[in-house]
Amino acid sequence: MDARYGYHGSILHVDLSRSASRVETMDDSWYRTYGGGGSFGAYFLLRDTPAGIDAFDEENLLVFASSVIAGNDGPGLARFSVICKSPLSDGIAETRCEGPFGTWLKGSGYDAIVFRGKAPQPAIVSLEGGQVSFHPAGDLWGADTARTTVELETRFGGGVQVAAVGPAGENLVRYASIVTTCSIQAMRMGVGAVMGSKHLKAVALCGCELPAVSDPEELSGLRGEFEARMRENTLSMWQKDPPGFSAAADLSDFDTAYIGYENYRSNLRVEHSNYTRARYLPFFRGEIACPGCPNDCIKIIDPRDATGQAARPDSDSRPERRDARSAGIHQEVTGALGPNIGNPNLELMLEANVLCNELGLDPVSLGFTISFAMECFEQGILTERETDGRALRFGNEAIIKPLIQDIAHRRGFGAVLAEGSRRAAAHIDAGRGAPGRGSAGAVSDDAARPGDLAMHVKGVEMVSFEPRTQTGLALGYATAPVGPRYDICEHDWDFDTATGWDHTLEQSRTLGILERLPMEHLGPDKVRTYKVLNTIWSACDALDLCVFASAPTRVLSLEMITRLITAVTGWHTSSYEFMRWGERRNHLMRVYNLREGLSAADDTLPPRFFTLPIDHGRLAGTVIDPTTFAESVGIYYEMMGWDEAGVPRKATLYDHKLEWAIPHLGHTE
Repeated sequence: MDARYGYHGSILHVDLSRSASRVETMDDSWYRTYGGGGSFGAYFLLRDTPAGIDAFDEENLLVFASSVIAGNDGPGLARFSVICKSPLSDGIAETRCEGPFGTWLKGSGYDAIVFRGKAPQPAIVSLEGGQVSFHPAGDLWGADTARTTVELETRFGGGVQVAAVGPAGENLVRYASIVTTCSIQAMRMGVGAVMGSKHLKAVALCGCELPAVSDPEELSGLRGEFEARMRENTLSMWQKDPPGFSAAADLSDFDTAYIGYENYRSNLRVEHSNYTRARYLPFFRGEIACPGCPNDCIKIIDPRDATGQAARPDSDSRPERRDARSAGIHQEVTGALGPNIGNPNLELMLEANVLCNELGLDPVSLGFTISFAMECFEQGILTERETDGRALRFGNEAIIKPLIQDIAHRRGFGAVLAEGSRRAAAHIDAGRGAPGRGSAGAVSDDAARPGDLAMHVKGVEMVSFEPRTQTGLALGYATAPVGPRYDICEHDWDFDTATGWDHTLEQSRTLGILERLPMEHLGPDKVRTYKVLNTIWSACDALDLCVFASAPTRVLSLEMITRLITAVTGWHTSSYEFMRWGERRNHLMRVYNLREGLSAADDTLPPRFFTLPIDHGRLAGTVIDPTTFAESVGIYYEMMGWDEAGVPRKATLYDHKLEWAIPHLGHTE
């Protein structure tokens, strides 16, 4: 066998029920087919779990996956994925995470760790020198992620990287996250709840021995080339320069509806808000660096100073924070915990972000579950009697942090919201018209329905980036196997005829995108653009290559990506093979979702986006036409090689070496 570079060829399987482990060796053809990340996870879920299990069943897997290139010392390689069955969607959950943990995962000696079963008591799993150890975690059960991380850093010594759940994961909040480096979350879709259901408090990776790469000199040269090109790329420097992409609300021009406001009843008017970039700068405390990458996207934005004191005298008091890293913030947070819940207070939004990191809560699903409840309250569907005496009105700053605590600990009405907006809506709707319900009694039939106010797709809450004015994103939110994520594809605004980045088309032409399209336009040409933009980022996700470093609008061109893959693995590869990894990931995840009962009927958007027009700015009056949208989804299915029901055709699966997955679809062709 030829020498192997960049990856180990070994998958670690850990049985938490028996405190046992085994190693599975995969051949190079398997690695070349799947690449890594979500494709690894979907493969194991289909192969090793029965259809229809509950997400909290012991038979559900929790997969920490690297890839053939991820974790090595190069730009954009500091990522890993977590995959399982989602307690929100009941389909596949896949979330990607930056920071140092992914490097240590590759340095553990394995390309993926597959957890199964449930520990009899709360446990910590550590890896050192390829050896697995099991430790009791009773003393840390109930602890937040900062305390857990600091304790394990002390216990295991220097050079350890920790992935932990907080109280939200322990209490099975359906949108709980796994937290690394105290704030870098594997978030969305409830992977932290699945980890908590397995009584797995933390994974500690002790030591890091990376595999050899094929061409260290070329890899070093690519790092230098990336840094030089980064400084010439407007978008990359927007990420690099403080406050970075935490100030995402200020990305677009002020006249374009870009960020949702009050559960998408309106849109943020950025220039009149506290969410401009200049407002963040007084709270900038540094970066959390990703190994091998100079872009430093993740900033520490903290409204408290180094002693833990409030920046404003009128802010509420709080004990000194355990670790400054808890104030790291990602791009999605501002919209979800700021304008989405009517919160104009930047400091409060930043405090809520820290609380989410410590409790292990996905701030996006949290924000949209809270905004759902707030709109229900303002519509009279909920009353203070049902919400623990709290007036859940948009902009009521006093209730935000106590409500977050109640959700994480499943106290009172917080236990309802811990189920996510879809299940909370069903719970609330079940009580409509019940005798004595609230102070208003029964609710009339013509009142708003809770389900119409829940902003979710497939049970996964929306993100704050507007789909009515970005129809490519709208298609992605509806059809992506993992539900609505803001990084499903590059945003339509970037390509808009009026406002897009100057450099947008430079690398996009290599994908066949030769002209700009209005961001609000929807038709077959927009579907074509969406498909290729989604495919390239799906390929990045399959290889755990960071999209914030990659084509088509950032530094890594397709040519540089193929050089990067070759430098790490030694494979003679191509852009064609890279894009095929993206297509194959989409097909494989689609098969899993179909097996678990999701269907074409789930490939849609909340009703609001089809009925409520944009109310201000240059695109005022814009709404998504439901007929055109349905037709566009159908065109996307055809482009993907799926039938009219969104089922991958046999020929498509054969084309991608996925014929083994055909029985999971029950094909009768």
